[in-house]
Amino acid sequence: MRICFELLELLKAHKKAIRRAAVSTFGYIAKAIGPQDVLHTLLNNLKVQDRQMRVCTTVAVAIVAETCGPFTVLPALMNEYRVPELNIQNGVLKALSFMFEYIGAMGKDYIYAVTPLLEDALMDRDAVHRQTGCAAVKHLSLGVAGLGCEDALIHLLNFVWPNIFEESPHVIQATCDAIEGLMVSLGPNVILAYTVQGL
Repeated sequence: MRICFELLELLKAHKKAIRRAAVSTFGYIAKAIGPQDVLHTLLNNLKVQDRQMRVCTTVAVAIVAETCGPFTVLPALMNEYRVPELNIQNGVLKALSFMFEYIGAMGKDYIYAVTPLLEDALMDRDAVHRQTGCAAVKHLSLGVAGLGCEDALIHLLNFVWPNIFEESPHVIQATCDAIEGLMVSLGPNVILAYTVQGL
């Protein structure tokens, strides 16, 4: 645990290689002593102001999820999302996005659990919430393509679709990425049906 606290300082390093090594080390520590204590330290670190540290922390959370299984991390992550603070909620969404990117097809077991949380993020007034929510939907939908989760994906598409009218280029890009990810898992005919309605 002492090493964990030292590692948090390394997340501020200027060299990317040092940050990357520090983040992977969290995975090894979690494997050795169990994810609970490591996760507690990382989730506390989402409260800091430094953006680089928060992003590295979310990657570390995702690596812990990949190493010890997503079921060890998801309950704590989803509980943390209830804290009414933008940085923490954005951090949780980013961690989910990275987690689904890393676990791929394993996301099939967790899609129904995280759908309500993603719904909430995609309806939020804050544009960054919606942007990060779209990124999570993209990785989730690419991971579960062809695994029979179309009902949840169409439900999420209904929340992603209205963000097309957003004006921020980052949100537009994230929305288009999510739609392209959903196109892989739902098929182009579904996306075409939505597009034709808009025409």
